Amino acid sequence: MNEAELVLTHVLNCDRLSLYLNKDLKLNGDKSALLSSILKRRMLGEPVQYILGETEFMGFKFRVDNRALIPRPETEILVEMAIEKLRQDGIVWPKILDLGTGSGCIAVALAKNLKSADVWASDVSDAALQLAQENADLNKVEVKFLRSDIFSALELKGEKFDLIISNPPYISDRDFGSLAKEIFFEPQVALKAGKDGLDFYRRIISQAGSYLRGEGLLIFEVGLGQADLVKGLLEREGFNHLSSARDYSSIERIVMAKKGLLKNG
Repeated sequence: MNEAELVLTHVLNCDRLSLYLNKDLKLNGDKSALLSSILKRRMLGEPVQYILGETEFMGFKFRVDNRALIPRPETEILVEMAIEKLRQDGIVWPKILDLGTGSGCIAVALAKNLKSADVWASDVSDAALQLAQENADLNKVEVKFLRSDIFSALELKGEKFDLIISNPPYISDRDFGSLAKEIFFEPQVALKAGKDGLDFYRRIISQAGSYLRGEGLLIFEVGLGQADLVKGLLEREGFNHLSSARDYSSIERIVMAKKGLLKNG
């Protein structure tokens, strides 16, 4: 649905088809006031998803507010590629770690699509983890959530995963100030990633080999122009089978690699 349809179906409490076919739908005083309030907030730049308090991701409903980033359509490709790779590798009972889970959209979508998966998800933000748990409950899936700065909470647990997946912060200090104003309603900690936007990729890649099984898979969402740079970081840490996938705008958005057995054991 486009933005106008999202707002009107929310205000009128109807689906998209009814919006066009039901001639009895009317804006009474309360609904007119609600619509006016939504439009005023939108004019100030607040994202419509925050205003409505929900969004869809891979066909599932998610609660959203300023505790975490709004799930983007591009991130659906990240989840789709992860599912495809696991199935290609014949991993029937995958153990998965979603680093920096935010709203929980990646972890929850994986749990919905891979019924036999053991899904873990971490975030440094307690508020984000609370929202992610709400979304797991809303979608009736079980995800093991833990508060962790990258791998810190796993250091002594001896846990290893078939897949580590992440959509980490990747906005450089230079680019941050030029973002659309609605982006500034979202938590900056989930966006900013240092001078070149690669800080979190460096941290994750340098440690990921210790938390992957066998030829485990590491898969990222990356920013515009970052794919080759992230591939270079992966190669230097001994990862192999590097590949990438493009988003709906033909931007290299997903980078994938497997653990290098010779270097990481």
